[in-house]
Amino acid sequence: MPQVRIVTDSACDIDPHYLESIGVSVVPLTVRFGEETYLDNYEMRGKVFYDKLRNSQVLPRTSAPSVGQFYKVFDELTADGSGVVAILLSEVLSGTYQAAQMAASMLSDRQIAVINSKTASVGYGLIVLEANDLARQGASFGEVRATAQSMVDRLVTMYAVDTLDYLYKNGRIGRAKHFWGSMLNLKCILVLDEEGYVAGLDRVRGRSKIIPRLIELAGERIPYGSKVKLGMCHADVPGEGAKLVAAAKQKWDVVRTVETEIGAVIGIHNGPGTLALILLPVE
Repeated sequence: MPQVRIVTDSACDIDPHYLESIGVSVVPLTVRFGEETYLDNYEMRGKVFYDKLRNSQVLPRTSAPSVGQFYKVFDELTADGSGVVAILLSEVLSGTYQAAQMAASMLSDRQIAVINSKTASVGYGLIVLEANDLARQGASFGEVRATAQSMVDRLVTMYAVDTLDYLYKNGRIGRAKHFWGSMLNLKCILVLDEEGYVAGLDRVRGRSKIIPRLIELAGERIPYGSKVKLGMCHADVPGEGAKLVAAAKQKWDVVRTVETEIGAVIGIHNGPGTLALILLPVE
């Protein structure tokens, strides 16, 4: 019987083997350390990645999946008349979305929706899980597509980086900001805006102030006490991730929690110690 299938990419940072076990198809990005190549979150994830990042003499790079990879997945999943809703990494952060759009255009007679999540990591991982639940409950292609897009529009994603080194190495900040920020032990708090771009939100001095400030800033966007679905991801700081989840649960009525580690695609740019809070208000 035709149904709705969910597709995502590996940078959602939810274990791809788990996603596959619940019926979600995962198209991997690639991580490169010089001549060494790994499939993101299949062959390289978590602490293994961060240990290698800290010790590497070369700056690693990532590359998006090819049009052909998406075409193969879309073609196989829609061959029986099923529809596909692909929920992918922010268009402005990767070529992944564009590759999927091109693949979908080559199958114009099929029901394929490619959604720009305008966020990263478990921000859209949470949407993927929600959309898959809806699809498995028998929702139509149109219902799943519209609900996923609605979640994209409501999601709040903010995070803090522990060090400015990786933002500097990747050309995201200049030498002066890197020097003075490091000297003053500043921790940048960033947000993904309505178009999915990274924007500066605040700076705090010292790591101990990160969690309280993240909670405070999120409360300015989603009132305390609201019913929400919560996402948390971290870069090799599981203890602080757990503290952030506990703090969030004291402020909001949390009905679902998804916790994970930030993978290579985002970790390369932000570095170890990054901590992210994602809130999805329940309508």
